[in-house]
Amino acid sequence: MSDLFTERRGLCVVILLLVAGLVLSTFGLQFADLGGAFSPMFFPRIILVILLGLAALDLLLELLRPTKDAPIQFWPVALISLAFIAYVLLLVPLGYFISSIALGIVVLLALGLRNPMQIILIPTLGSGALVALFNHVLKMPLPTSPFAWWI
Repeated sequence: MSDLFTERRGLCVVILLLVAGLVLSTFGLQFADLGGAFSPMFFPRIILVILLGLAALDLLLELLRPTKDAPIQFWPVALISLAFIAYVLLLVPLGYFISSIALGIVVLLALGLRNPMQIILIPTLGSGALVALFNHVLKMPLPTSPFAWWI
């Protein structure tokens, strides 16, 4: 059993299931009938489908990788799962930028990253780039922060 199930494989499965749930949650939402490309879910659904493909690829690569004998720890899986649930619940009240930075920090810490510069810069630059792309280039606003209208 330990050869088949490792902590990393378990985390891959949980992330894949969480992203699949987020993709499924974008279907069935009712908005004004302006056509598919004008729906507020069009671009988030594209991003989630890409993330779903990457999560599936990560799981496949993890299954092909030889296993190492290491003790299984479930706290990173549980922490990331709770962080995704909190992210979905806090996205509207806190806005995309703040929620995404918080999720990124929690995930990086749970996965073992300890460089403070990377822990701050990766989520901040990634979230900032998506805010700039969607809010200012594509003119499709993401949920805004109640603390700063421009993010």
